[in-house]
Order: sequence, then C-alpha cells, then structure tokens
Amino acid sequence: MKQTINNSHRIAIWATCLASAAGSSSWAQGTPEGTGGATPSLDGVTVTARRSLEQRFFAAGSLVVVDRSDIEQMGAFSVADVLRQLPGVQVTPNADGSVEIRMRGMERGATQLLIDGQRVGGKRTQLPIDQLPPELIERIEVVRAPSAEFSGATGGTLNIVLRQATVKRETTLRLTDNHVWGRNAGQAFFSRTGPLGPTSTGADEPREAEASQPWSYFVAASATGLLLGSDTHRSTQRDGADVAQSDTSARYKRTDYALVPRISGKLGAADQVTLRATLSKADFGGTADSVGSGDGTYALNSQESHQYDRRYLQAAADWTHRFAASKLETTLTASRASDTVDRRGDLLRNIGAGGAVVTDSYSFVDDRREDVWSLSSKLTGTADALLWSAGAQFEDRKLFVRTTASGVLPVNSGLDAGIRRWVVWGQNEWELPASTTLTLGLRGERVELNGGSSAVAGSKQWNILQPSLHTRTPLSDDLQWRVNLARVTQLPRVWDLVDRVIPSQGSNSLGNPDTIGNPNLRPQVAWTLDTGFERRLTNGHAGLNLFVRQMSDVLAPTLQLNGSRWVEQRANVGDAMVWGLEADARTGLAWLGLGPDWTLSANASLLQSRMTSGPNEGRRIPGQARYVATLTAAKPMPRTGGWYGGATLTMTGRADQDINSTLTGQNRANAMLDFYVGQLVRGLGYWRLGVYNVGDAHFRRDRVDVSGAVPVVSRSSMQWTPRAYLTVGTQF
Repeated sequence: MKQTINNSHRIAIWATCLASAAGSSSWAQGTPEGTGGATPSLDGVTVTARRSLEQRFFAAGSLVVVDRSDIEQMGAFSVADVLRQLPGVQVTPNADGSVEIRMRGMERGATQLLIDGQRVGGKRTQLPIDQLPPELIERIEVVRAPSAEFSGATGGTLNIVLRQATVKRETTLRLTDNHVWGRNAGQAFFSRTGPLGPTSTGADEPREAEASQPWSYFVAASATGLLLGSDTHRSTQRDGADVAQSDTSARYKRTDYALVPRISGKLGAADQVTLRATLSKADFGGTADSVGSGDGTYALNSQESHQYDRRYLQAAADWTHRFAASKLETTLTASRASDTVDRRGDLLRNIGAGGAVVTDSYSFVDDRREDVWSLSSKLTGTADALLWSAGAQFEDRKLFVRTTASGVLPVNSGLDAGIRRWVVWGQNEWELPASTTLTLGLRGERVELNGGSSAVAGSKQWNILQPSLHTRTPLSDDLQWRVNLARVTQLPRVWDLVDRVIPSQGSNSLGNPDTIGNPNLRPQVAWTLDTGFERRLTNGHAGLNLFVRQMSDVLAPTLQLNGSRWVEQRANVGDAMVWGLEADARTGLAWLGLGPDWTLSANASLLQSRMTSGPNEGRRIPGQARYVATLTAAKPMPRTGGWYGGATLTMTGRADQDINSTLTGQNRANAMLDFYVGQLVRGLGYWRLGVYNVGDAHFRRDRVDVSGAVPVVSRSSMQWTPRAYLTVGTQF
C-alpha cells in the first residue's frame, strides 16, 4: 500500500485529465436527456431493482436478467463484481489471482459461459472475463436450470451480452492503476456510441433520433494490464517425518488489448441488422522460481519462464425480421484464435550428498489455432404472453496444434481435428389450472469429432437428446413455486481427449503432477431436478432451491504414478448422486441502521455427493466443495452524486480429492474478503478505490499416498498477496 501512495501522482494526473475532458459534460447517470433538468420523481435504484425482480418472477424458465441500468447502479469494477451479486452465481478466486465462475456451487465445468450467445472456454476466451469493464456490458442472462435452448450445463448457463449500438450519444472513459508486489499495471477503457450521421434538429429523445437516423454505432477500445502469480510452499512427509520442502515464487503479467466495433440499423419497418466484430490480443509472461531442500523431488531447484500470446478475430452479422405474431433472429459468425505457449526452464539437482550440481533443461512450445464458423436461427412468438420458440444451429470448428518439447518428456507432434455440431430445438409454454404455467422443451444435437492424427483416436460421434420440463405455480402475489426436470449431456472438452502430456511447472511430484489427455473419455449424462420457492421481499427478493443430479460416467480428475512421474488425467470415474440446497437473497440493510439504499446480496450452496460405482464408491466426487457462499453488502452509485461502496466475502468449503482407497487428499476450506469505496461527482465523473484479498487468503491442498511401505504426505500452501486498485472515469 505504501507504494500505491507513492504512485498517487500518477492517479492525480489522470484525474486532472478527466476533469478537463468532462468540465462541460453531464454524467450519464444524472439527469436524462430531454427532461429539461427536472429531477425524476422516482428513485432510479428502486425502479431498476423492481424491473429485474419482475423479470425473474414471471420468466417462463428459471431466468434472471440484469440489464445495463442495474449494472450502472452497482458501480462495479469488473463483470466479476456484477456476477457476485446475481442469484445462484458464485465467483471464487483461483490461487493465481484470476477467478472461477460457478453455479449451484458445482465445479466450473458444470457452468456454461457464453458471450453474445457464443460458447467460450475458461481462460481461452476472446476477452478477459475477470477484468471485463461493466461499461462494455449490455445485459447478463442467468439461466439457472437446463432448457431446450441451452445444452451441456448441469449447473447453469451465463450469457454475457456486450453493448449494443444506440442513437444516444455517449462517451465513456476509464483509467485504472492496480498495485501488487510493489509493481503497478495500468488499464484504460474508452467507448463511444451514437448515430451514424447527423440527426434531425430537435431529435433529442432516443426514439426521435432513431426515427430521423436509423443507423447507429458503438465502438470500445481497451488495454488491460493485470499482475498475477502466487507464493507456494510445498513439503513432503514420510512416516510422519519431514523429508523435503520447497518454496516457489511465480510472478506474471497479463496484458489484453481489445477493439469491439458495432454498427446497427434498420433495413425497413420489419428488418434490423447488426454488424459486429471483436479483435483482441493477449500477452502473458513471467517466471516461476523454486528453491528446494531435503531428499527426493523437492530437493530440486527450478527456474522457468512462461510466455503466452493469443490473437483473436471474430466477425458476426445479426439479422432480425419481425412478422405479425413472431420474430426471426439469425446470426452468422466466423472467428480465428491463434495461441502460442512457450515454457522453458532448468532443474538443478545434486548427485549424492555433497555431489556435483547437474542442470536438466527442458522446453515446451505449443502453437495452436482454432477456426470456427456458425449459423444459428431462432423463431419466437410475440403475440401471446405464453411464449414459444424454436431454433437451429450449425457449427464447424477446426483445431490445429503443433507441439515441440525437450527434456524429460520430449515431444514432436501435430494435431489436426474437426468438430461439427448440428442442433435443432423447440419449447412451448401452456397455461394449466391454478394459474400454473408449463413449459416443455426438446433439444436434439449431433456432434462429430474427426481426428487428423494419432493424438485423437479416430472419429467420434455423439447423438444427444435433451428433454426439459418446467412449471411455475403462484402461491400468492409474492410467493411462487418452480419445478424443473431435464436430461443433460456434457461432452468431454476436446483438449482432454488429446493424447499428449503437458509437463508440470517446476519439479514433478504428487502435489505438482504432469497433465495427460484421455482419448477414451465418454460423455457425462445427468438427470436433473430443480425445485424451489421464490419470494418477493419489501426491498428485494429471495429464493430457496433443492437440486438433485443423477449422473452417469462422471468426469473428474484422477492421479497416478506413470513410471517415475506423477500425472493427472480426467477420466470417467463412475456413477454418482449429487444433491444440495441453494439459497439466495437480495434485500435492504435498513434493519442494521444503514441507509435505505444499502443492499445485501447473498448466495450459498450446500453440496453433497456419493459415488455409486467405480473405485471411489461410497465417497464424494473428487474436487467437489462442500459449500460455496458469497455475501456482498453494497451502497449503489447514486444518480445524483455522492458516496458508494461495499464489501464481498467469499467462502469455499473443503473438497475431497480421493482417487481410490490408497491415494486420497483434500483441498482445504478458504475465505477471501474484498472491499471498495468510491464517489460520483456530478458533471465530472467518479473514482473507486478497492482492495482484493484483504486477509491474504491461503489455498491449501493435502495429498496422501499409502500404497507403499510407509505413508507419504504431500502438502502445499499457496497464497497471493492483497492487491489494490484505483479507478477514475467519466461519461458524457
């Protein structure tokens, strides 16, 4: 924090520049255009909160939509801060400083993440999800139960819709400095939207401007710097005695550059077209140095450099045609992603007691390219309050990988694989007695995987049928009951099917294994039941849900000794039952003596599971946390100017890592606290100061191997220090 203060002159310069640029501006959350300076008669926080509540309460499925007005009121730093306040969503930290997004508290693979309706995968996304500015978001859709439109997600689906072009002129500028380990990384974001060409005189209202100029644009540009890494202590015990230990310091910097342009307009009274693109470039680099002592693996000292470069280009066109009683939405997208991973390191070891030092060098270079194009169409009824919709999609995905490695795991291989997906789906809503609505859906999907090398075992085909049923029964004006039944198939990730080994970072051990693919993986199939109550509160809403999953061919990580090296591999570990309770609430905090605009957003999931077959029969699913909970107390950004702030507590329970009766382990429970404070100055802009990981959380893992003559215990404790950031921004 001292270094942050020393760098305050940098922030002061930014603030001065913003104040100069915004001297004659009007903050977008201030007086709306066309009101003549009159103060709105209703408080904006109440209005937007009520709108989101109504969308949740009357949705045909278990759906929550948070739009741009809600997001602006939160005063969030990133989309991760927004997700923390949504029902059923938990954002948990990774040990390197990034985040995981979960629903129902289940593993991250059970949550499907979409951007503009397109599936993205984990850290290989086109935009930095954990640092994505909320100013770039139009709305977030939370689909909490399986439906015909979405597949492959036993936990739920999140669809992040990026900003749309509008005729309302608006410019956004935001600058951030974040500080950790005595180092700084800057971030900058700029966006502008408005009509293409001049509008008619007097067309101040958005609807009037749209009538006079039907075409509009939106463009955003960002440069995002983020410092990542951790400090890890590992130790090994044999028969209860310490025999080796090591300390690893990993320091990385990630920089993302993105350009997001959009043009939207009308071709006629019934047709609207949007042309959009995403161009991004990501650079990730740094070092991981380890110092070991004692016997065995951890006696090795290691030094490794890691460089990751990614280029992404996407172009898309959306066409909407409105009929008298329905609308047709069609999207064509094409994208190319290119990645290069370059890891190089040295392992230093002694030959015998007091012997010579030997250096073993290794390298791992992975060049990857992914080309995707897809065509999708959706027809939705608009003439009736009871909704129906149907759609189809075709997707063609090609993967090209070239891997070269030297050292203990020499590799020189190439991969050429193609994936094709055909989808047809439909769903309809009916009204039943007692004001109950019934939604039935059916999704058919065919997926073909063709491997162009021995790394992928031949061709694979999967035919998937996903039926779904959803009911909503009002019990009173403020209470309702929902039930959802579905069958969901989760396909293995392509990278998990590739038969290749990725070496561990640093010295290989029980707690730091290599990663190997498994071409024999089968899809995981689950029958899902979700049922629960939703209730309106005076200043918010609450929900309590029971969820049950009957799962076959569960996908989970396994650990084994392959020759002299430990390897981790995903496998089908058997069948299982998963059940749990999920509670969420959003309410005011006046009962604590705080102001009426303070809110509490709480999400908690309690999970239990039992393997019913396989080597872990009778035990929990490996890696599944016992609970996940998030509590956020916040004062939203006021429209008329003033202070705002909040704090978030994230708690993750213990997760068993049992592979079989002789190889067991656990991830210990952990908790993390974040807080922020800021101020909106009307006519100028806002500032926000925050600290992540206030308590310097530790992430601890234990592994126990009792297959030998004496038990071997491997322990690791990983931590990343608190990080501070200061943001200033404005809209005009």
